[in-house]
Amino acid sequence: MTEADREKIKLRAAYLNGLALIFFGIGGFGPAFALLNTFQWKNLILALVWLWAGGMSSWELHQLAQRKLDELSVTEQ
Repeated sequence: MTEADREKIKLRAAYLNGLALIFFGIGGFGPAFALLNTFQWKNLILALVWLWAGGMSSWELHQLAQRKLDELSVTEQ
């Protein structure tokens, strides 16, 4: 594997981690904070669902980035 190929894998992983942060920040915390302002139970539950969905999406993207970086160690052997 050339050095350029290795850098492409690292770049893809960094991009996926950036997307994971966006999913967690905007998809999770944004709606959660917006809905928490009203202090109603149904909005609190909805906010927690959005936070969970954003967190899980973020986690899956992060795991995908980890698998991309694992390609580096597989190709070295």
